[in-house]
Amino acid sequence: MLVLSILLLFQPSSGINTDDCQALGTPRSKCIVNAMDGVLEMHIEDLETWLVEMKDYWTEDMIYDSNWTPNGDFGNSTGLEEWYYAEHIPFIHAFDSTTWATFIWIGGDNTASLFAYGKTTWLADLGTVPGSEHNGVEVTLWDLDFYQIDDAGEAISYNWCLIDFVDLMLQLGYQVLPKPSLKEGFMLPPAAMDGIPAPVSRLVSPQDTQMSLEMVSALLQEDFVTGDSPSSLWADDMVWYGGAGFGMATSKDEYETHILAPLRAGVSMRELEVDMVHCEGVYCGAHGYVAGQHTGEWLGEHATGLPLRLRLALHWRVDLVEGVVKECWAMFDLPAAFNMIGVDLFARMDQNNRVGS
Repeated sequence: MLVLSILLLFQPSSGINTDDCQALGTPRSKCIVNAMDGVLEMHIEDLETWLVEMKDYWTEDMIYDSNWTPNGDFGNSTGLEEWYYAEHIPFIHAFDSTTWATFIWIGGDNTASLFAYGKTTWLADLGTVPGSEHNGVEVTLWDLDFYQIDDAGEAISYNWCLIDFVDLMLQLGYQVLPKPSLKEGFMLPPAAMDGIPAPVSRLVSPQDTQMSLEMVSALLQEDFVTGDSPSSLWADDMVWYGGAGFGMATSKDEYETHILAPLRAGVSMRELEVDMVHCEGVYCGAHGYVAGQHTGEWLGEHATGLPLRLRLALHWRVDLVEGVVKECWAMFDLPAAFNMIGVDLFARMDQNNRVGS
């Protein structure tokens, strides 16, 4: 089987015909990913079939880069076979057939990103989250993906993916982080009539794309590195949808009080490492890391003095008429960040941390 797997991987790609998709005004990057998603939805459990069906959509040395877990589910994989065993099989075994709803779907020349949620039920464990103990229980999966298309524009070379594992724990009753003051586990689609998912590609203006990119690039630096308050580019009535541990801020003041000020107090010498920032019209996305030193209390954990590298993925809606950013959907790999300072959030899933216990 190993020899056959290697031969399948190294057969040349026959290419992907996206003419019909692109004729509708959709960027090629989104067309490639849309077609690949169709294969994912088949829930293929045979490795040889998986390699044959997937090989045209990915480069030979593709990387799938996802959440940290203590048992190796998800994580970082190179090549389709590693991804199959590390994420695909654990995911389809952990959940019943998942119904997805995508809020945001952005495409550029060689990039694409999305933010979505899925409704499903538990079948088995995932990343040591004990789903098998809650078989049949309904769950909401918060999910995002960023895709890099190769230089030839033919196949996906890198996929950054995150789901909110802390939120999954919370839905099963495990409170592994202090309960925030803001509402957890709640996000809405964009508060604008410009498509769900947004944007509608054929209606996007290239000028809007460039102006939005300049705004969110500045906002990123001001919020997480240089500023001592939220960026002036935010609307006063902004909405910031954060994951478990953070919650939803419904104003600039709430964003400062509950999100940015605690981060500045807890993590010093911050630097921003950006893998991707891109826009399509007034919708933008960025994936990267905030790196610094854990020198103050943050999310209930006292200073350790250790280096901390917080993985973050963000999507925004820009209002170019008002010249402000209106909404943001944020996700973080908190278990990975806490693991760097000696705290295993997965290990906190015991009866002492059950809600109401």
